[in-house]
Amino acid sequence: MENKLLHKEQCPDCANTGGDTGKDNLAVYSDGQTHCFACGKHGFVEHDNKEPVQIQEPTSKPWVDEYRGEFYSLPDRKLRAETLEKYKVKAEKDAKGNIIKHHYPYHNKKGDMVGIKTRLVANKKFFGHGNTAKTNQLFGQNLFRSGGKFVTICEGELDAMAAYEMFGSKWPAVSVNNGANCVDNIKANLEWLDSFETVVICFDNDEAGRAAAKQIAPILGPNKCKILTLAKHKDCSDYLSNGDSKAFYDEWWNDAKDFTVSGVATIADMRTAMLHYKDTELIPLPDSFGDLNEMMRGGVARGELVSIIAHTSIGKTTILNELIYHFATKTKEKIGCFMVEDNIDETIRKVVSVHTGENMQLTKPNDLNVDNIMDSAIDIGFGSKIQLHNDGGGSVDLEEMFAKMRYFIKGIGCTVILLDPLHTAIKNLSNENIEEVMDRFIKLCKETRATVILSTHTRKPDDGSSPHKICEYDVKGSGAIPQACHTNILFSRDKLAEDDYTRNSTRIRVPKMRRTGQTGEAGWTHFNGITGRLEKGHSPSTGNGDADF
Repeated sequence: MENKLLHKEQCPDCANTGGDTGKDNLAVYSDGQTHCFACGKHGFVEHDNKEPVQIQEPTSKPWVDEYRGEFYSLPDRKLRAETLEKYKVKAEKDAKGNIIKHHYPYHNKKGDMVGIKTRLVANKKFFGHGNTAKTNQLFGQNLFRSGGKFVTICEGELDAMAAYEMFGSKWPAVSVNNGANCVDNIKANLEWLDSFETVVICFDNDEAGRAAAKQIAPILGPNKCKILTLAKHKDCSDYLSNGDSKAFYDEWWNDAKDFTVSGVATIADMRTAMLHYKDTELIPLPDSFGDLNEMMRGGVARGELVSIIAHTSIGKTTILNELIYHFATKTKEKIGCFMVEDNIDETIRKVVSVHTGENMQLTKPNDLNVDNIMDSAIDIGFGSKIQLHNDGGGSVDLEEMFAKMRYFIKGIGCTVILLDPLHTAIKNLSNENIEEVMDRFIKLCKETRATVILSTHTRKPDDGSSPHKICEYDVKGSGAIPQACHTNILFSRDKLAEDDYTRNSTRIRVPKMRRTGQTGEAGWTHFNGITGRLEKGHSPSTGNGDADF
């Protein structure tokens, strides 16, 4: 009798060992012989029906069907079933009751599962199902709310669960989703990580793990990040499986080192510092801003904290919109904007008005050609250069604000951050707390080399003097604000002047510029009411050349 192929099925040896999991790798023949095209093993089975049957092509199943099994404990890892259930990790058993696979779910920011990683116990290999690339979230991140005292980042999923269990389920532990190649993974979740007081990096104690920890520590930053170099075992899972939970906890608590960027200066370091100063990158300001660029020797420097000081309703928003548009179209900078008091629609409309040269506030809404305006803006590329955080709520959570600023800088690549206005962010704070906030701005600039520009209001005068006569210590809130900034720029305008030119002319002065030491008059800028743009102006006075404001 001719030996014929009866059908194809799953090879039990491959399934038991965690090898090829295909449903059609084992060929079964009419004489009872079998052959696995995956592992190559020959065998023999008895069949009641020796006649060939129609071979069924394997059907593709949704990837979610691979997420099967139960929340079993993992005795070899000493992981409790409760921990697997917390992290929604399912374990799959073979017919003999042996665990052969682990399934680790990954979620997007909405909390939807978008894929799983499957770990084969036999050879420790990983396979992906679904599209884990859709999410750059950390494993386990969806299980813990933002904010708190500690969060620990591990190099693998098993390590994260082991750490969580050794913490007594007290503090969150997460894992990067691609091992030691995790820089982009950390950047994508910087906002969430920065919401915690302390981030502990607990990667494998091997060359790759130590190198990866050094790579991501600067992203998280000093005064935030600690690095734990494990001493007794290679990773967290080894501590738990070896019954050394107390040793891990002691190392985690006592031996995690603060990440710092400090050192001892030598003559060589001094030379490097001088060369660094020589190569200082300057960001030019708009030509319409009087003589500021000339006075500042080319513009503001990277890593500077700059305060734009003006009285309420003096035209700061116009000044800031001009800045935003200039940075986006005339420089290589990417700018992150925190416009606290405007809603998103207002901010976009004002910035686009600068682009079109038409004051949209003077245009009927129905007359706007939105498609042409936005196409033009996109064509010159300024849309991709501007990142907006704008809820128009009029209140600011400081921790959230600094977390988002760090994300804009480290995660998106913004080189300039603009906050308008500062006083909304610090209202109701004591002078001591304001000093702490300004220290955080300075540290942010120093660490990231981003330039931060603060829009600051002045106090309402209580001595009967004219509100357009200001100095840097008229800043609303605290004298710590101008004292902390590298550069303070004063903008003053006599908005009640009788003649139109004076009324729309803004005087620019620089009372402080730490980098060059140059202070004094910096010219004039003039508002064109037709175009809604600022132009380089001149003193409107007719006497000695110096206006009285």
